[in-house]
Amino acid sequence: MRKSRQEHKKKDKALITLLIVLTVAGATAGLIYLDTFYGTGRLRGYFSNVFQEDTEGEKTEQVVDSQEEMTLDESSRSAFAVFGTSFLLCTKDGVKYFNEMDDRKWNDTFDMTAPQLISEGSYAAVGDMSGKTIRVYGENGLLYTVQTEGELIQFALNSNGYLSVISKGETAYSIQIYNAGGTLLKGRVEESDGVFPLSSDVSDDNKSFAISYLDTSDIEPISRVLLFYINTDDSENYTDSMFAAVEKNDEVIPKIGFMQAGILAAVSDYAVYGISSAGQEAWSYPLANRVQQVSLSNKSYVVVALGDAIANKDGREKGLVCWIDSSGKESASYQGEGDIDYLCVSGQGVVIGADKVYSGLKNNGKLAWSYRTASDVRDILPMEQLERVMLVTKNEAVITQMKGTQTARPVVSDEAKTEHEVVGGTSVEDDTLPVAEESGKQETQSADGEKQTE
Repeated sequence: MRKSRQEHKKKDKALITLLIVLTVAGATAGLIYLDTFYGTGRLRGYFSNVFQEDTEGEKTEQVVDSQEEMTLDESSRSAFAVFGTSFLLCTKDGVKYFNEMDDRKWNDTFDMTAPQLISEGSYAAVGDMSGKTIRVYGENGLLYTVQTEGELIQFALNSNGYLSVISKGETAYSIQIYNAGGTLLKGRVEESDGVFPLSSDVSDDNKSFAISYLDTSDIEPISRVLLFYINTDDSENYTDSMFAAVEKNDEVIPKIGFMQAGILAAVSDYAVYGISSAGQEAWSYPLANRVQQVSLSNKSYVVVALGDAIANKDGREKGLVCWIDSSGKESASYQGEGDIDYLCVSGQGVVIGADKVYSGLKNNGKLAWSYRTASDVRDILPMEQLERVMLVTKNEAVITQMKGTQTARPVVSDEAKTEHEVVGGTSVEDDTLPVAEESGKQETQSADGEKQTE
């Protein structure tokens, strides 16, 4: 039975709203640039703002033991990509690569208005989202630079340094694929009215690439995921090198990414789909809740943080974090509290944030540590271990070790410290007690998930 005109109007209105959000996010925070790693795997909110607002006049200091720290320029919003014990710092003036905090290996200067940092494997890329330039880096420095003809819309890396790029010209969209030497391997132009490429990715075997399209030319929106061969030998028997297509009516698929065994994960507003290397739909994971956060940065899992249940569906509890493996099975879950407004996924585990409380989760769903902070934390990025993290605020980056339950507190004067309760040798105010404190006892959680009371 076809839908009523009123239902179509509702759907059209929702679609227009989504496209507006896509446009605004792309122009401001860069969140349309949906990538397999997303600058260490950050997709915070399904097209929502990246960072929490800072509380006016509030200053914080970290109670966690700082091993290394770096001062950041508040006027040049900083982004980090972590590679085990090493890391890359990106600002609008360039990138710097550090073996460790006080050991800079190299730097590359540039001038970008709105730099967007992504990384995959040992590679990183920086694109100017208000311009037409992308710079790709390896651990030893700049590898190649790409200049697009139109406005940069989205870009993604594979684990071998291959790059896919979506750009928008005056009359058409363009999609290009480059190898790790910066050579253009494949190009595609989309000129159809009402058809928008949203996301792209390159397979880790360097043989194929995929594009997610939204077609609004008909009454109902249609999502299509198209798969193409890169190499001429593979594609000689296929028109435009396209060897497979998956179509979904009345859905939007804003995020795709290749996983293990060549599976392409496609995240829609109705489900997460797994598409085989042959281009067939291999599995689906239905969504009865709204998606607050989603990441494909660990190629073994799609990690989804669920929001409110969808009307007329038997949804799950809000705040649930689910690990979906490359076979479409839910391999683990963790029940978070409330709205999950931060998600960082790495090979070491997952960091979630909800109402200023951040939690480190193992990939088996067990809690490793929790940390309550004031509102200016921008990132908590696991390094070579889930417990060793880079904690980023607006004016500093700190490498520290997370243990059990920790907290941050407002900075107070020496005179005022005598008025505060001392817990575990640390002065804290009443409204910033440790996360798990109850009845004068502090409950922590060990690395294996067992609770202990001290």
